[in-house]
Amino acid sequence: MKDEIVLIEPFLKGNAVALVKDRKLQDFFIDFEGSNSSLIGASFVGEVQQFFKNSKSCFIKLPNNKTGFLKGVGGLKSGNKLLLQSRLFSPKEALAVTTELVFRGRYVVITLKKRWVAFSRKIVDKHRRKALADLGEKYPDIGDRKYGIIFRSICSISSDEKIKEDIENQLKRCRRVTSTKLKDLIVIEETTKALERAKQEWFAFENQKVINEPGCFDNFSIWEQILALKETTVKLSFGGNISIEPTQALVAIDVNTGSDLSLAAGLKANIQAISEVPRQLRIRGLGGKIVIELGPLSRKHRKKIESVLKQNIALYSDKMRIAGWTILGNLELEKSRNRMSLGQSHFSQIEKNMRL
Repeated sequence: MKDEIVLIEPFLKGNAVALVKDRKLQDFFIDFEGSNSSLIGASFVGEVQQFFKNSKSCFIKLPNNKTGFLKGVGGLKSGNKLLLQSRLFSPKEALAVTTELVFRGRYVVITLKKRWVAFSRKIVDKHRRKALADLGEKYPDIGDRKYGIIFRSICSISSDEKIKEDIENQLKRCRRVTSTKLKDLIVIEETTKALERAKQEWFAFENQKVINEPGCFDNFSIWEQILALKETTVKLSFGGNISIEPTQALVAIDVNTGSDLSLAAGLKANIQAISEVPRQLRIRGLGGKIVIELGPLSRKHRKKIESVLKQNIALYSDKMRIAGWTILGNLELEKSRNRMSLGQSHFSQIEKNMRL
């Protein structure tokens, strides 16, 4: 998105980083202490505890007394040591882990299982793709197909020098992790810190619209906006609201269009509500199955609602899919669980930090 500003300020022993547009929070990362998701984004060694042959899945003993669940890998037995990563947040006790290691940077992603050169769909220029492919294959590990590489969309506007530096950094990470001897249950590479995660995700760093100073969150009312996420109801400017209720099975969203129940007013209200949904899901860290009960809506206007939703999904580059409409007229979505949802301990840390 254009005209975005990045805010960085100290938070406890780390940093808090926010992406803002028109003084409105679009995304954020915070280095919380004692997080239960400390293995998300990390690389570590795990040990097979119980293997289920029929489903090719198993429970994994992880570092820090955590339990993981691995599926889609056959031929394992209890006691096998594995090199693993976890990239998805799960509401269940067992952490979803994978043997398909990837090393994600700002410009490129190095992959171990998919050993080819690939590009973001947003890099459409054939000459730029060819130049990037040539750049990647200058590195023997990539040219000889020991590892694969994905050039991220930001490569379309970035200098080769920045991309080369990122390739070298990610290859260095990859070699360090994969050379680890599988003996003890250890964390080889810690989860990415807030500032580094933000640099990986946001184009705004490329434009140098960055404010890095204590108190900048207060100046833009960011802490206030984050603490408002404790509430399930989000007020909208037209007078209605949306209610967001995460459950164990799904995220239920209810659109309240206000006192005017006409179809014309309902369409206007539903458009404004559906425009807000992707932002709310992102900043709340919610994913999985999402069911939206809209206000009064004619069947002929469903395509309009889908079009508006797709436009706003594209703004955030989130992995979200429109699954369709139910018999009762509810809209169903699926979204990757790649964000952490905030709990009471996180809000308490924010309040503590504000008092310091």
